[in-house]
Amino acid sequence: MLMLMVIPLRVHVLVFLSIWSLAVADVDVDEPNTSYLRHILTTKSLDPKMLEIKSDGPNPGTNRRKFLSYTSSTWEFQWLANVGKWEEEQSICEILHLDMQSDYIHDFLTLTCSARYKAPHDNWCIIHDEFQPLWYNTANRDTFELRWTPPFPEETMELQGQLLPVVPGPEHEHIVSKFVFLDETTGEVYVEYIEPLVSHLRFPLAGCLAPVPDHFRYAFHDVTFRGWIIPPPPTLRKDRALYFDAGASDWASGRGGPSMQYFQRMWDRSNIQFDEMHAFEPFTNVDKFYETVPPAFQEKVHYQQCFVSSRPEDDSTDSPFIPNLVKTKSNPNDYVLFKLDIDSPIVENGNIEFILNDPDVRIDEILWEHHIKGNYIMLKTWGPGSQDPLSLRDSYEYFLKMRLRGIRAHSWV
Repeated sequence: MLMLMVIPLRVHVLVFLSIWSLAVADVDVDEPNTSYLRHILTTKSLDPKMLEIKSDGPNPGTNRRKFLSYTSSTWEFQWLANVGKWEEEQSICEILHLDMQSDYIHDFLTLTCSARYKAPHDNWCIIHDEFQPLWYNTANRDTFELRWTPPFPEETMELQGQLLPVVPGPEHEHIVSKFVFLDETTGEVYVEYIEPLVSHLRFPLAGCLAPVPDHFRYAFHDVTFRGWIIPPPPTLRKDRALYFDAGASDWASGRGGPSMQYFQRMWDRSNIQFDEMHAFEPFTNVDKFYETVPPAFQEKVHYQQCFVSSRPEDDSTDSPFIPNLVKTKSNPNDYVLFKLDIDSPIVENGNIEFILNDPDVRIDEILWEHHIKGNYIMLKTWGPGSQDPLSLRDSYEYFLKMRLRGIRAHSWV
């Protein structure tokens, strides 16, 4: 069904939506309205060329990232509709190898290539996540020809250029999902893309690939690989960039790989340099932590050896509640990245629930490893322990709800 809907904002936006079902209602997007936003889940396409902006007055606002809409890609839409069934059947790996799904994965892998090689190896690319690179044969769509080591002697392989950020476009909307924002200072509507919510919210093929030679050495590469995460574009609109990391043991290492070094390098590839970097972890001594931080970042990094709080009521200097701390450290037009991975469902869920319900949330991007019993593929890696007794479908809904609030929400490793 094709519908024309008028949404009252400080600016008026005329949007053509191709949807399965939609409740038509007057909505002020300044106020959270999750019941309305759930209807946007069914959005199949939204063409920014069909947006008409009309100012209400000479000074419409100062928000450079006013959230207008989130649109699931066709690929994400399929998983939203079926993940409960595929989880119950424990058939995710089998589904991923079906023709339609494998076509999406090949398109996605090609999109996420960081650089291609020169002839005669120009059918190969490297997907480099600044931790453990992956080599992919873009010409072989009959199978997933992936390597954790170079496929040929390195002296015979030369990259065509430098490692580049992943910058999707409209031609990729069948695989990547889309945010639409308004820059109130200019009246311009713009688009940002993000990796889809698919598979078990990890690298799509994690846990579904055949063992590789020297399997023990590479046993966890697929589940800790981050090359499927799409950072913001180089055109990110911001005053400053602030990064908060709950669960950073040091700069360049961690149980699942480094986080601080990863974000600094990958976001720098998108021309985003952090002005401040705040890290929290209860077990690493302050002096030992700073020994791992490169000299160039010593003044930007602020580390506190502490536990973080699960509720705003428990916020204190000794145990900060990060969403509150964000508000004291940031300005409305600052870009804020928050990584949450402390292996405590109570604390993590308290933070996420607050973010979902806070009308003044200042977090633009979040990466969270959601440990749940329903992710039967990851249970082999996580082992017995403190997992949330939730389904994979429940986890999808958490990430989707954050995206429907305009937050670039990613599953973390």
